[in-house]
Amino acid sequence: DDAVAALKQTQASRNDAVAALKQTQASRNDALASVAQTEAKLAEAKAEEEQAMRDFERYQTLKSEGVISSQELETRSTAVKTAREGVRVAEANIDSAKAKVEIAEANISSAKAKIEIAEANVSSAKAKVDIANSNVSSAEARVESAEASLSSSMAQLRSAEAKVNSAKANVSSARAEVESALSNIDSAMANVSSDEARLEERQTQLAQTLMKAPANGIIAERIARVGDVTSSSKMLFSIIKDNQLELQLEVPETQLPQVKIGTKVQITSDADSRIKMSGIVREIAPLVKEQTREATVKIDLPNSNLLRPGMFLRATITTATNQGLKIPAKAVLPQANGQSIVYVLQNNNQVKAVPVEVGKILSKNSNLANAKIEVKQGLKLGNRVVVSGAVYLKDGDIVKVIE
Repeated sequence: DDAVAALKQTQASRNDAVAALKQTQASRNDALASVAQTEAKLAEAKAEEEQAMRDFERYQTLKSEGVISSQELETRSTAVKTAREGVRVAEANIDSAKAKVEIAEANISSAKAKIEIAEANVSSAKAKVDIANSNVSSAEARVESAEASLSSSMAQLRSAEAKVNSAKANVSSARAEVESALSNIDSAMANVSSDEARLEERQTQLAQTLMKAPANGIIAERIARVGDVTSSSKMLFSIIKDNQLELQLEVPETQLPQVKIGTKVQITSDADSRIKMSGIVREIAPLVKEQTREATVKIDLPNSNLLRPGMFLRATITTATNQGLKIPAKAVLPQANGQSIVYVLQNNNQVKAVPVEVGKILSKNSNLANAKIEVKQGLKLGNRVVVSGAVYLKDGDIVKVIE
């Protein structure tokens, strides 16, 4: 029934498409007639334009001869403009009419395509009707077969119900067995948890019997012995980490602000002149010792076979550098007014007393006889000063230089 209804609907669609084609063809004929009529009007408008132009040119000649007035010439000019506008309108109408023709042609092509589609749909609908008729016959045959299968299935259902009842009985028995097994599992799990707790306790106790170094290195000092009683706060061993030695300096609190982490330190030894190396400030203690007012500064030392734990070394930290002059300390003469002078030799071998500002005495040992002294102000590079016998001179004396 559905296929027959679809066939009737498709045939109606084809009839509508044929009617639409006829209507579109009529519209095209009207558009073609409109084009012809508009072209005739265009020719008429162009003729009027040409006539208006000839009249305007003739009136221009008459105006130049003084036969007519400017107003009459302007009237002819307006006529020319009007004629031109008529031509423009006619041309626009032709374009519009041609566009309508093109639209009508397109609509005709579309209507023909719709007719072809509708005819194809009619053929398809007829084929579906044939298929539906065939399906009805096949369905009737399947109904007969299904009725026969139903009788067989009912017999099988009764057999299956008997098997289900037997299976249910087996399930009840199996559930009882599962519940018993689960109870046994819970008991076993409780035993496992207890065993794991005891194992963890034993492992913790075992770990507490082992001592592990926090880093690779060499044992420098052994404090504890087997059998000693100790505590977690007591040091057992002293380790040199990866053979890395450090120098611990005690720096007065007044000099601490001049020491920075990362500062280079020159290391020497009074006991071994071969030890000359550079270290780096690694750590500055945050606390100053109350008794000594000093803080510990740790210096990282390079690896060297000359170094041994417990050695005393000398460290020099350069906090600032100043450029200045140094002269023999004997050349500087303190005065009663608290100043110091130096006798400077002039070009004529005459000496001049020059006030100077001195700094530190530069001596590497306790012998001050040959010590040098820093001169901050008063002398220039190249000045010659009197060293020997300076205490016997006065400003302006003539001296003899002995090289």
